[in-house]
Amino acid sequence: MRRGAAARPLRVGRTFRQGSRQLLSSLAVASLCVFVFSIPLENALVLPGIGTIGRVVGLVACAIGLLAVMEQGKVRAVSLPLILMALYVAWASLTYFWSAFPQGSIDIVESYMQLLVMVWLIWQLAPKRQRQVLLMQAYLVGTALSAVGTLFLTTHNGMSEREGGFNMNPNDVGLRLAMSFPIAIYLSARESSTIKAWMYRLHMVLCASAIFSTASRGALLAFCAAGLMIPMTFRYWKAKQRVAMVAVAIFGFLVAGALVPKAAWERLSTTGTEVSSGTMDSRTIIWHAGMDVFLDHPFIGVGIGGFAASVERRVVTPWVAHNTFLSVLVEQGIIGFSFFLIVLLVLAYAALHMPPLERSLWLVTLLIWAIGVSAMTWEFFKPTWFMFGMIAAQAASFPVANRVSFRRMFAQRRAAHFSRVPEPASSAQQTRMLQDLHNKLQHAGIELPKSKDESRPR
Repeated sequence: MRRGAAARPLRVGRTFRQGSRQLLSSLAVASLCVFVFSIPLENALVLPGIGTIGRVVGLVACAIGLLAVMEQGKVRAVSLPLILMALYVAWASLTYFWSAFPQGSIDIVESYMQLLVMVWLIWQLAPKRQRQVLLMQAYLVGTALSAVGTLFLTTHNGMSEREGGFNMNPNDVGLRLAMSFPIAIYLSARESSTIKAWMYRLHMVLCASAIFSTASRGALLAFCAAGLMIPMTFRYWKAKQRVAMVAVAIFGFLVAGALVPKAAWERLSTTGTEVSSGTMDSRTIIWHAGMDVFLDHPFIGVGIGGFAASVERRVVTPWVAHNTFLSVLVEQGIIGFSFFLIVLLVLAYAALHMPPLERSLWLVTLLIWAIGVSAMTWEFFKPTWFMFGMIAAQAASFPVANRVSFRRMFAQRRAAHFSRVPEPASSAQQTRMLQDLHNKLQHAGIELPKSKDESRPR
């Protein structure tokens, strides 16, 4: 009796602790999903003295996530992409000490720290595909609301003033929506529920119409790159999915033609001319000035946040770079740019080692991002680091045996080639081979031709 009575409270206490850990872990995942949901809507509400609603939700998610990790007492070993991201953030923070605009550098350093924590929380809380899908779904819901807000503004206000939904820049809105397109295709291809699959397909129609409504030329180019997801994954779809995608494309053209204003189509029609011979809304002028600044500070840069202050003398107006790669190069020099480029290359390499659908998803998303940020400053924006975190987490969620290793594939083919045993030749083939050999030796003068008596069989 005493032993059972003593064991019962211990068992109850252990069960209570396990329940509290599970509850806190579920709450941390839910708060992380809410944060991802707020990424396309981060400027919807701005709190005085605190910042955007996206920043507030992010701080809450970080706090709950850290508590959940401390309660579990288990920290997942980080991977190479996370280590490289940390090194990049460390160098970017170090450039504060020689920044041309120290006041702005402090805010960017804080943003980098929060983004790095977000990537780590994705790595820690979403190690398996089920939770990764939850984060993707949260991003799709946020972009769907952003698309609805953008379409509402354009249909009611027209194109008298370009703006995105929820107080967002239309170019930012367009790229966020374009990045959701391959995610929707991926989830629809993996979804077994017909209702959910059609919800993902309707999301594509909604986002495509909203992208056209923003009249963002950069977002249009990124959206065209998103279309590569279809031919890359088409052979893995079922027959019903292929028919459904054709129906979605036709329906999407009809919806876009009905909702997108004429002025938006006219502006989008100038994309080719603007890219080939225009200034892209004076961006090329800013880029030339930025390259001049880079040549003056090639190795360590002018410090994060210092681009606008550095080019002010050359372009009068202190503009940001409007190009993520140029912004990193000018502000952090060759050293910081090398860290940034290595992170991108390692993430692309990790995506190449995923199964076909996931490989197509993240390679296309990286391409969309690269095209979009070529005209925007996004190195410390949440969508960029959400993509970084998702690629790192999903690359590590597949067993090593299921990944494609080009080195292993080459070794297997080489071993198979050298282990191949040739079939024995027949007597007629041996005679023909010997005769060919004698003819070659005689032609080279190494062997004399045989006489008729020697060649006659005995």
